[in-house]
Amino acid sequence: MDEEPVAEPAEAPPEQPPTVASILVAEDDADIRDLFTMALQGAGVAVTAVENGEAALAELASNTFDMLVTDMWMPRVSGLDLCKKLRATPATHDMPVLMLSAYGRLRGREEAKMAGASDYLMKPLRPSQLISKVDAMLGGRLVMRT
Repeated sequence: MDEEPVAEPAEAPPEQPPTVASILVAEDDADIRDLFTMALQGAGVAVTAVENGEAALAELASNTFDMLVTDMWMPRVSGLDLCKKLRATPATHDMPVLMLSAYGRLRGREEAKMAGASDYLMKPLRPSQLISKVDAMLGGRLVMRT
């Protein structure tokens, strides 16, 4: 009798860090959006990334997120208007919002705060700066890689 060869067990896929938070990223620059997405995913975050505030509102209508990271100035619905709408909606009223802007406006931080943003960072920024700020805003929940 011929014996059937025993199949070798398949290699297990590389272990992924646990998902510790779900974040919506709204950024109209595709390169920045991709960079932020990769950095956040590397820290254990489930990321949904969209290109403008209108798409962010659609995501928020059907999904729940722990936090929003948004550019201040985007087409269709700006980050400022997006933040105002979140604050006026009971389900998202208390969601942390990190507002980002590349424009060197002197009042950028004040504009973001007046719209209801929890915090503000000026672009350009390193991915490590984004991770540090998001981690602080979520109470130290992110997975830090060594």
